[in-house]
Amino acid sequence: MARQTETLPAEAEPGVIDIRSADTIQFSTFYFGRHLFGLPIEEIIEINRALDVTPVPLAPDYVEGVVNLRGQILTAIHLGRRIGLSIEEEDDSRYNNVITGNREEPICLIVQRIGDVMAIPRNQIEPPPDLISGVDVEYVRNVCKLPENLLIILDGKALEAPPNAN
Repeated sequence: MARQTETLPAEAEPGVIDIRSADTIQFSTFYFGRHLFGLPIEEIIEINRALDVTPVPLAPDYVEGVVNLRGQILTAIHLGRRIGLSIEEEDDSRYNNVITGNREEPICLIVQRIGDVMAIPRNQIEPPPDLISGVDVEYVRNVCKLPENLLIILDGKALEAPPNAN
């Protein structure tokens, strides 16, 4: 009778977190300018390349217009203008759409570049500081310090709400 041997996993390096065993939250990430933003993956309905945006007269400056997503009309919110980023020369061809919110009334966030899905341990997520350079903290739920960047976790409900309604 052959004898089975069990191999133990190698000891982890100090400071390295095994995300399979840690209590984590997954975030879909995207960029606007030099800033890295994220929303919990359960708040994301889908991500699309640039959709045709129809301008809406007299809309607030952060409303880029509306988009038609398979027959459903969504408000297209320019993320940079919504959260108060100073925007240098814009290149619309690079924009992508993050469809978020509830399925009955989703919104379309217009972002410059799509990032990765990141699993972040809950114990590394912190409350936002009082000031984040160039970003209105009213729209920030939490932050996470990454080795190369700061992940700014957005408050999806605040992004959807009319100005000064939250």
